Amino acid sequence: MARPRSKSRDELVARAMPLFWEKGFGATSMDALVGATGVGRGAIYSDFGGKEELFLAALERYRQRIADPAIALLTGTDDGMAAIRAFFDYFIGLHAKRGMPGPGCFIANSMTELAPHRPEVLTAVNAHGDALRAAFLVAVTRAARAFGSPLETDELVEIAAFLATASQGLWSYGRTVSDLGELERFKVALLKMLRSRLLQA
Repeated sequence: MARPRSKSRDELVARAMPLFWEKGFGATSMDALVGATGVGRGAIYSDFGGKEELFLAALERYRQRIADPAIALLTGTDDGMAAIRAFFDYFIGLHAKRGMPGPGCFIANSMTELAPHRPEVLTAVNAHGDALRAAFLVAVTRAARAFGSPLETDELVEIAAFLATASQGLWSYGRTVSDLGELERFKVALLKMLRSRLLQA
């Protein structure tokens, strides 16, 4: 089936992304992609060479459109605690909009499904992880400064890495629960622990 002229390459990626996000790579069939994008297999192979290349393009779109704006929240204000709260609220809001159980984080989902044996996916996941930890470090450093915390840089780095890992675990957990309040309670507990750690240092 020829691709309709209204269907650009970007539109194909935009329509494929929610499918890969929800179902993952393995559970997304070419027939499902044809149905979601409105084009035939030939057009997908012509533009992307196959399902894997389309998946990588969808993952990159997710990073640009969903993950990067969230990361920007962590560095967008001098109030580090408010920035961290805004980051978690952003993803909780996505889950509220899409319904529970939520979709999780496309990147975190791909980390467990594909990164161990697909180098291209591992590269994308690691790049996101580096950016996420760096942004959390900015927010944690600002929060520590506001609290007058004496924590050394290496300790702040550890906290930032913990928050990045915890956030990815939370989005994965969100795929298995129907109560949005579970995510809210996790966020509140995490912020309390962070505040306690900074104040009691």
